[in-house]
Amino acid sequence: MSIANRLEKFIQIKKLSKSAFAQKIGIQRSTLAHFFSGRNKPSSDFFLKIKETYPDLDLNWLISGKKRYSSEKKQTKEKNIKSVIILYNDGSYKEN
Repeated sequence: MSIANRLEKFIQIKKLSKSAFAQKIGIQRSTLAHFFSGRNKPSSDFFLKIKETYPDLDLNWLISGKKRYSSEKKQTKEKNIKSVIILYNDGSYKEN
């Protein structure tokens, strides 16, 4: 799958037209049309605008088709609460 195919898939997932996508990321419709037709290759500025608008999009996937390595992914591990400390105005505290 090419970059154009992956970008088209992403645009479809966002339920946007190509024109609306171009407007949303701040580029000319013709720039996007030239990219999809193969006339022009995307610039780094093009990818930066996409990332600014969609910070959760994995640019590595968009460009290469590969996902980030698991060690690079942000780890969001749930933590269990061990105790809660209540601080009072007089400087004393209570631990639950």
